[in-house]
Amino acid sequence: MSNDMRLNHQWSTRPADQRFLTLADLEASVSARRSISREHTTTEVQIALHGEDLGITTGKGFAEMTHWSFGQLCRLGGAPSDYLRTLPPVLAAPALQWSIERREEAGRALKLLAVSNGHHEVRAITSPTYGRIWDLDVVHALQRLGDDWHVPAASYSGRDPKRATTLYASDRDVFVFLCRQEPIEIGNGQVLNRGVMAWNSETGAASFGLDTFTYDRVCDNRIIWDLKDKVSLRFRHTSGAPARMVSEVRPMLSAFASASSAAIVDTVKVARQTIVGNDRESVQEWMRKRGFTRAQASQAYQYAERDSLNQGLNPRSVWGLVQGVTDAAHEIDHTDTRTDLERKAGAMLASV
Repeated sequence: MSNDMRLNHQWSTRPADQRFLTLADLEASVSARRSISREHTTTEVQIALHGEDLGITTGKGFAEMTHWSFGQLCRLGGAPSDYLRTLPPVLAAPALQWSIERREEAGRALKLLAVSNGHHEVRAITSPTYGRIWDLDVVHALQRLGDDWHVPAASYSGRDPKRATTLYASDRDVFVFLCRQEPIEIGNGQVLNRGVMAWNSETGAASFGLDTFTYDRVCDNRIIWDLKDKVSLRFRHTSGAPARMVSEVRPMLSAFASASSAAIVDTVKVARQTIVGNDRESVQEWMRKRGFTRAQASQAYQYAERDSLNQGLNPRSVWGLVQGVTDAAHEIDHTDTRTDLERKAGAMLASV
């Protein structure tokens, strides 16, 4: 089985104040943050002290820096943030100012993301070409899925709902997992559930990501068991990112949410019945003609054979091979390579 641990990591590391019970609660939090956030582009960054607080001066006066934006500014100046944080502010300020003024891009504009809620604070410092996708936009896109998408159940949900939740947001990111209420019966006693996972950082801490997939179950420890049929969308916060949020993300979510259970069942049925070769060699040759390398085809068939023993799948069928490719992809650490392999698995399924 291909078990996905990303949700488990969020579940096991997020503190209570980053956990939300409903999408409405999550929306209220990121909406409040969005309402007091402003973008400002400047060509000069002047490090300043306000008492014991280290910050920068802008056209709007003194603004404190968060832990994250201080690290971003240090990286832009090529300064060691870990070391500067050990210094008294009166010593760290001139050292950081010296680094910024002598950086290769000195004099070029920087984009600041600031909030004003009784005092000014800079949440992010990026290049002017940074295409910000607001965390609120991500939540709004997920709300379009409809009311039958929810946090998966857990045995302790009633007594500790915050521990069970799969909706998270910090001061610099958002991460959401939702599943559809009704499972899909695909025959032979097997059931598929539909899931959506999305994440983003409006401060530059992470790129935007969206996965739609089917899976067997989500356990109490928030491990997604037997994840398959994944369709992924990833992009960095370049200048075109906000437009892609509208042109690609919303249609992808709408299509996944509106896909009928009957269509999924029919696809699985045909994929189970479609045999692509008579033996290992002919199957791997069929896969290589569809963009898989020799090594990828060999490993996928090996996993498909293993699944044939555990789940009764035919390793020479499209459905068996899709499971094998998905299993192989989960062994890959590099995101781009893993996503490319999962895309090829999706294309195999789509071909039937």
